[in-house]
Amino acid sequence: MRAIECVTEISPDGYFSLPSEVIQELNLKANSRVRILILYEEETKTKGLARFHGKWQDDRSADEIVAEIYADRCKNYRSEGVEL
Repeated sequence: MRAIECVTEISPDGYFSLPSEVIQELNLKANSRVRILILYEEETKTKGLARFHGKWQDDRSADEIVAEIYADRCKNYRSEGVEL
């Protein structure tokens, strides 16, 4: 199976067309069977990197979170001595 990626738009009547370069690259003829995988990119109102992060679900303040991180760091010290 051969694959190629292209971007196209859906027409008002629900059809989409393949660019001629894709048709030529895959040697497609009229009535050729193709398997279509549609990936829809949802448009978001947020721009930049902010659109990639999730919703904050922690009710603690930033100071509480930082304090917990530092407290956990102290727990990670090894207890056995090391001879140099």
